[in-house]
Amino acid sequence: MTSGFDETPQTPPAAGAASPRKSGIQRIFGALFSPGETFREIAEQPDFLAPLILIIAISLLSSIVAVPRIDFESVVREQMMQSNPDMSPDDADRAARMGGAFAKVMAYASPLLTLIFAVIIAAVLLFAFRLMGGEGTFKQAFSVTLYSWVPAMVAAIVGAIILLGRGTVSAEELQTMVMSNPGFLVDPKENPIGFAFLSSIDLFTIWTIVLLIFGFSYVARVSRTRATVIVVSLWVVLILCKVGFAALGASRMKA
Repeated sequence: MTSGFDETPQTPPAAGAASPRKSGIQRIFGALFSPGETFREIAEQPDFLAPLILIIAISLLSSIVAVPRIDFESVVREQMMQSNPDMSPDDADRAARMGGAFAKVMAYASPLLTLIFAVIIAAVLLFAFRLMGGEGTFKQAFSVTLYSWVPAMVAAIVGAIILLGRGTVSAEELQTMVMSNPGFLVDPKENPIGFAFLSSIDLFTIWTIVLLIFGFSYVARVSRTRATVIVVSLWVVLILCKVGFAALGASRMKA
């Protein structure tokens, strides 16, 4: 396993010196347990079929397990009553039914939404690295992004297993059910800003960040130090946006 964060640009091997290409399944496990060697190969010979199938399958299975156990209507009704206390019970029930149905559709569409999000992340990271003098193509960036997403699929599997043994859960509980982030330390309703921040500091997210650093250091041919600065900086911006939206929502509730 390659380790260490240095100033040496990470360069994929020359085509003639490349070892026999690993299968997609081997790359998936390699991304988790030997990221240096695996992402070096992915940067030289990018592919995305295996991780794409894995992400779609697990996202869909997770939705099938989770959707029947989430009371979407109660969540929507509570949000409606908080934002508009003067709303009549009949109007709140009607809005809750419509909002709950829409939330279920969006939950089942999670594989597509995840794919769109991965495309955006790959494009943003590639743009950031190219802006900072790095190299790489979108195919390389997308391949690295999908393989870096494997820890999130591990989290989804663990979450689905936990859900199978439980009854109804709230949308907030889903974010802390695996106990991989400190979001469970605060009440999301009483302290939405703190919850948004703490739930972002997630073990599986950090694992993904590390894999992105390995992958893009090879794709962009930059040092791991520079790759760390770029990837972590964008992650911090994402966290600040999440906290900012939570603060905006909290202020609107109090208004």
